[in-house]
Amino acid sequence: IFEDIKDIKLLKSAIIYGNNASGKSNLLQSIGFMKEFVLNSFRDSLAEGFPGKVVLNKFLLNSESEKKPSTFEVTFIIQKKQYRYGFELLNDNVVVNEWLFYDNSKETYLFKRKGKKIDINKTSFSEGIGKEDQVKENVLFLTLVAQLNGEISNSIIDWFKKIKIIQGISNDSYKKETISKLKSDNDFKKWVRDFLVFLEISDIGTKEQQKNDISNFLKKEKEKENQLTKPQKKDKKQTAMNSLIDSLITLMEELPNEHKLVTWHRKYDNNHLLIDNIQFDFDTQESEGTKKLVCLLASWYEAIKNGYILVIDELDSRLHPELTKKLLEYIHTKNNKTAQLIFAVHDISLLSNKFFRRDQFWFIDKDQFGASKLYSLADFKSARKGSSFINNYLAGKYGAIPFFNKDIKI
Repeated sequence: IFEDIKDIKLLKSAIIYGNNASGKSNLLQSIGFMKEFVLNSFRDSLAEGFPGKVVLNKFLLNSESEKKPSTFEVTFIIQKKQYRYGFELLNDNVVVNEWLFYDNSKETYLFKRKGKKIDINKTSFSEGIGKEDQVKENVLFLTLVAQLNGEISNSIIDWFKKIKIIQGISNDSYKKETISKLKSDNDFKKWVRDFLVFLEISDIGTKEQQKNDISNFLKKEKEKENQLTKPQKKDKKQTAMNSLIDSLITLMEELPNEHKLVTWHRKYDNNHLLIDNIQFDFDTQESEGTKKLVCLLASWYEAIKNGYILVIDELDSRLHPELTKKLLEYIHTKNNKTAQLIFAVHDISLLSNKFFRRDQFWFIDKDQFGASKLYSLADFKSARKGSSFINNYLAGKYGAIPFFNKDIKI
């Protein structure tokens, strides 16, 4: 835990369990939707094809709820001050209600919106005054005020930007960030090498870096040749060598800058003596688990370094449990800022008080009517320090687990 405001202790991570199709992904996607709508509702309202690109998916399994607004609300801390912000949307992303409060010894509203009517706290949110009539029904008032350089609203927009949503099954959404950081951040590359030890990889880089290294090597060789060559007497062999190096440099510079990863592995002879380091193509020759871990590391590093919030679905997919624990260890022990992790898994080996507090475990279960409910392990009086969380979970004492009809026959 860490304390960002006096007497308010925050968890560094929360882990979510649940059956397949229980609603874990929907919960995490709803966080992603809220972020995207806050950041982009103003921009999207100006785009062709209004009402915009961020699509609200309604709950369709109840005849009443599908007609009602969808509610999004989050409480967060910025510069030692606690805020509560939320909104309600109808289909086509029409904003029905919107509100922003802050806690200054007691909770005070900054603005409240109901339909087109907006009530502004003129003392505490002067940046919103005079902008009430400028907002469209499909645009958040917070986003509009931020676009017009509101100080408080921009600080809230910046907080939402620090939420990083990752789909743990696909690497594509976060691979580019890892490639970029490997090219630009030597501290990150050193940090990555700590994890490469687990994967028996000796080094990692990009093909572009490799091309640049060869070009630089060739240029140094040319400088050596020029130092050996006297201007008055150019040896034919030295002239030919310079010409060859020039051709190779030109060839290397004309090669495309491929933003692809390469790894190096140690090669041994029959006596187990190290004889070489050979190159693997990251995309075609590394395992799916290796690819996921390496691609994930940039987001992990940025979260710890800058105090971001990581939201990851299927974190444990394709990862060995010990690698998952190693990643979590960094969040819990190397996190000196306000980084937080919210993630969904199926790996029950993590369901232990050796790794987490009771209030870090959450479950999602779906009722017979298709509605999902989120609840904490801390709600169960039986979940005490000495009890086996894994055994109790598998026995169905916490719910959120599949049950099968024993009479099913093949």
